[in-house]
Amino acid sequence: MPEGTPTIYDIAREAGVSIATVSRVVRGEENVSKKTREKVQAVIQSRNFMPSSLARGMSSRRSYTLGIVLPRLTNPNYAEIFTGASEEARSRGYHISMFPWQSLIDPQGNQALTLASWRLDGVIICVEYTPENQGETLIRSLEALRSYMPVVLIGCVPQCLQYPAITYHMAEIVRQSVSYLTELGHEKIALIGGMEADQDESRRDVGYLEGLADHKLPFISSYRVFCRGTPEEGEKALDAILDGLMPAYWPTAVLALNDLVAMGLYRSAKKHGLSIPNDLSIMGCDNIVSAAYLSPALTTIDMCQQALGKRAVDLLLCGEDMRQRAEWKLVERESCGPVPQRL
Repeated sequence: MPEGTPTIYDIAREAGVSIATVSRVVRGEENVSKKTREKVQAVIQSRNFMPSSLARGMSSRRSYTLGIVLPRLTNPNYAEIFTGASEEARSRGYHISMFPWQSLIDPQGNQALTLASWRLDGVIICVEYTPENQGETLIRSLEALRSYMPVVLIGCVPQCLQYPAITYHMAEIVRQSVSYLTELGHEKIALIGGMEADQDESRRDVGYLEGLADHKLPFISSYRVFCRGTPEEGEKALDAILDGLMPAYWPTAVLALNDLVAMGLYRSAKKHGLSIPNDLSIMGCDNIVSAAYLSPALTTIDMCQQALGKRAVDLLLCGEDMRQRAEWKLVERESCGPVPQRL
């Protein structure tokens, strides 16, 4: 090692702990007290300590390994992103390793050092909305991580995160989705899904309000229900709308956060005796594989996730500091139709 470069022994001695404790902190293990972890992390940051596995890799400059951080694979959306990124990385002579989203927002760990210890040549991070109490942790992790390797963000990236990114402008997508439904004659359009605390200017609610205003339609608060992106949450949300209103005031069309939420809407509609699309039009987002096999097949927004993964690898390797718009397209199927004529 170059003279003056701190070692794990130096960190342990200065922090007054064992080498094993420093190693556990670097790896992000939980069996270290909060007080001890913070003390060790403070020394690591002040000495600009680099894990030995990363330092060894500096001599060759590259490990030909990229990282990708994904929220979860229970949503097929993220599996598609990984598939695209993996294929592109392999075509460029790189391997790609996947890491959980929690590795970036866990306030008890040293996330940047944990990822840095893998000797990655860069990392792609799929951003998922985080509550305010996790936002500062995420920003700190990103800033620390950028000191070790290039970082590219993908997904619905807030404007406050100024990194190279490929991002969806959800406000524009929802605005155009509202226009699509109004062309079918719908005026009672609900929006289900998402987090109420999300205040980014490109969020869905901005596009929803703009879309309604474009067509001189009023905003009806009971038509906007926030929920997480699962079928169960979607079903509960539509239940709440339909159970809380007289049938004459029910929405005739619903925009879902994603296709999983839309699946829950199908179940709720059936419980309430509504036929899709004769009584209720439903529009999803993501175009997961199962969307085409619902009955009726789901109209949705194809977010071109494999293409997103490929483009992210390209942006990461080219090293350009730019913010790009992600591709998307409307896929028309049978779940949306003309506005019903209700008595």
